[in-house]
Amino acid sequence: MKKRKVLAVLTAAVLALQLAACGSAKASESAAGSDSAKAEDANTEEAGSSEGGSSNHIVIGCNISVSGVNDYLDEDDNLTGATVELMRAIDDKLEDYEFEYVPTSFDDVFVGIEAGTYQGGEANCFLTKERIEKYAIPNENIGASYIGLLVKKELGDLTSFEDVANRQKSEGLTFYSMQAGNGLTYPVEVYNEQHPDNQIEFEYTSENTNSEVNNWIINGRYDVGLALYSNWLTNYVAEDGAYHDAVDDLVWIPIQIVGVYNLFNKDKVDQKFLDAYDAALKELKEDGKAQEISKQFYGYDPFEEDIKDLTDN
Repeated sequence: MKKRKVLAVLTAAVLALQLAACGSAKASESAAGSDSAKAEDANTEEAGSSEGGSSNHIVIGCNISVSGVNDYLDEDDNLTGATVELMRAIDDKLEDYEFEYVPTSFDDVFVGIEAGTYQGGEANCFLTKERIEKYAIPNENIGASYIGLLVKKELGDLTSFEDVANRQKSEGLTFYSMQAGNGLTYPVEVYNEQHPDNQIEFEYTSENTNSEVNNWIINGRYDVGLALYSNWLTNYVAEDGAYHDAVDDLVWIPIQIVGVYNLFNKDKVDQKFLDAYDAALKELKEDGKAQEISKQFYGYDPFEEDIKDLTDN
């Protein structure tokens, strides 16, 4: 078993009740600088990471600044969660590499990757055009997010983006405002590109609306929003959820499964590493270890291909 180190690097107080999915990749450098600087010191002192090239010591920034079970600190301040434990299983298979994990904020993950102080980052990221251009991204997804419509029960017969677009025209349904570049916005943009004659109408905003959508739908500001299955389970179904009182008034309707990925700095990892990473993660999926780890934290299998079967169970 490889020796692993977890740097006790914490930023501001954990942001409560945000989605456990990756949202906007726009980073706040002022809030994140200290974490990246500490990771850079660790690179220099502990690993002697190579300048301008790939290193066998891979420092991973781990987003712990959203509620959920992807990456978090337990009661003893030990880093754990579905994503980091799966990464540790990958690390066990990679004899030529050693991973080091830095618990940090969402923004700092991106600041650190772009600055090269982290070779990679865990933030459960959807693929977007911007991210594909900017980062080295493995072929194998580290997990998946289940995207669904969040609506009042009287709109529970909606089944697809196409339904939403049709009923915007016929009934004037309103679709919530979304942030440009946000992971949840991208599937709608793809749908609109593929259906130029039947698009979903919505307004862009500069703010991340992944949390606001809950109150907006409950209060009737908008008719239709998007939410992740994890958000529905954590905030509505759970008896201690922030919006549990509204669970009988709303419904979550499954629409898509979207893979989420770890991101890496193109100048700090090479194709040899990405190939090894992909091979190890693929083996973990094939032998069921990835599913076992994920179920331990999520209570369901994020690699399940049938989203309707997932929600029926």
